[in-house]
Amino acid sequence: MPEISKRRLSPNARTEILKYLCSTIIIAAAVGSYFFLSSLAEKPATQDSTALIPQVSIETVKPYFGAIDLVVPGAVKAHREVKIAAEVVGKIVTKYPEFQAGNFVLAGTPLAEIDAKDYQADLKSLTAEVQQAEKRIIENQRQIEGEARNLELAQQDYEIQLRDFKRTERLSDALSRSEVDQARRALNAAKTNLTTRENALVLLKAAAVRLESALELTNSQLEKSELNLGRVSITAPTDGVIVSEMIQENDYVAPGTAIAMFEDVSVAEVVCNLTSTELNWIRKNSKPDPNQPFPKDPRLIAYQLPKTDVTIFESDDAEATWKGTLERFNGIGRDEITKTVPCRIIVPNPITETEFGPRALVRNMFVKCRVEVYTSSSDQSQNLLAISEMALQPGNFVWKVVQGKLESAKIEIIDRTQSIVDGEKVGVVVIRPINNSITSGDAVVVTPLSQPINGTVVNIAGADGTPNAHAEKDRVGDDPLAKTTEASL
Repeated sequence: MPEISKRRLSPNARTEILKYLCSTIIIAAAVGSYFFLSSLAEKPATQDSTALIPQVSIETVKPYFGAIDLVVPGAVKAHREVKIAAEVVGKIVTKYPEFQAGNFVLAGTPLAEIDAKDYQADLKSLTAEVQQAEKRIIENQRQIEGEARNLELAQQDYEIQLRDFKRTERLSDALSRSEVDQARRALNAAKTNLTTRENALVLLKAAAVRLESALELTNSQLEKSELNLGRVSITAPTDGVIVSEMIQENDYVAPGTAIAMFEDVSVAEVVCNLTSTELNWIRKNSKPDPNQPFPKDPRLIAYQLPKTDVTIFESDDAEATWKGTLERFNGIGRDEITKTVPCRIIVPNPITETEFGPRALVRNMFVKCRVEVYTSSSDQSQNLLAISEMALQPGNFVWKVVQGKLESAKIEIIDRTQSIVDGEKVGVVVIRPINNSITSGDAVVVTPLSQPINGTVVNIAGADGTPNAHAEKDRVGDDPLAKTTEASL
């Protein structure tokens, strides 16, 4: 049998085997160390699931009775804008220094003069014509008086001739025919003279009527000439501001030529837009004027607004305020874009005093209009509630706590106001629930929440999910909203 040869490992093979053995030993030692150290580590205590429930503070919703401020933006418009025009024809010979755009002038302030020479000549001529007409009337009157005396004499002569003719007729048998005819001719001549005098008197009286009419016409022309002469001086129609000037010296103007744009600043108007809800609040809660009878015609109610006091102020200067009255609609209908109703507020005194001097409402000024309406505790249909600003969530809703769980409630914001509590201002929001989502006495959350959802379990400022008595007293018993409501009542 052949001999079995014994082969020895080469040095390279032995080296590779040693490498694998060392790697295996190191890995095994690492795994063993991991399990050994893990066994020595203390296991963490299991966290109670209640620790994940958020802690919240709440307040009680209170009913609200009292004043509500409806604040809407507005713009000042001209109450009365007058376009001054020339009333006579002529050349502008004088333009006074006061006649400059932007100047405030008083009523009667002269602005410009039109050449008056032609009108002075017309006035002088018509004055002379009036004097002549008056003299002609006097002459006519004297003629009438003289003709009246002549008529009286002619009447007497006619009566004498008539008596003589009658005597001649009675004695006609004893007189010749020529004597009778002579008496008849004398009577006819007297009658003709009487008729002539009567006609002359009638003509003189008719002439007197014509002369009186001519005098009246001349007087009217004279009066018109005086008016035209007075119109050559252009003056400010009332106290106001010159908005723009449209003529210069030596310009030629005709009747109707625009001279200036003038704005009456004795009264100002503010145009604001009100929603249907705001209009309903004003109609329902405005106080009627005791001096005005309640209108019976429904059109007077539908197309008119109740007169309501309004406070006007600027956003950047709340100290400057003006008093106005909501008077009427600005036209009829709604705005095509906003679907709101344009209304006009009359400000009888557009100037107010401030620490920096008098301030005036001027056209195109953007202002805020505060309309104060009052609510009644006897009107349960208003259903107004008061909450803190901290409870209001973006999107106009609040989180209320019902049996320890969150529940969202959609609301409508009616007003925002402030209350002073312990010397600090506390924001108060007057709301009205939508679809009875919230009522008086409900608890609403006033602390911030991170991504809350309906049904989230919460703890109310205390342990074990029960309200903390001290916190509840601070949030409800000493609630600034309650003080606001009591003050409103």
